[in-house]
Amino acid sequence: MSKFSTYEKLVFVAYGYFILLALSWLMANIIFGGFLNPWASATVLAFGAQAFFRKRLTNLILGILTMGVSIFWLLEFIFLGKSGGFDLFVNIMLTLTVTSIIFSGILIFSYTKLSFKDQP
Repeated sequence: MSKFSTYEKLVFVAYGYFILLALSWLMANIIFGGFLNPWASATVLAFGAQAFFRKRLTNLILGILTMGVSIFWLLEFIFLGKSGGFDLFVNIMLTLTVTSIIFSGILIFSYTKLSFKDQP
């Protein structure tokens, strides 16, 4: 018998995705820019703490925040692609933002999905 349901495993995959995305953002800023990005650091800390404490309301809040940011960046890269052409960078960034929107949706719906798990 599995300790976690399939949906809980999807939530952990979403945590991992956002942590890895923020870590790569943080490392790129340190290596190429020479500075510590506070937004990337805060994202790593927030999702790391959430993966440890697993609060349902925080899933909802983080899901809404990441959904908004992901939609903004999706629109930004669509505009960039239309003005400058859809090269490899733009296509990769579009894929990452669409994946972020999907994982944000998983976090948002985990609030209701996991709230009813404990009830008979």
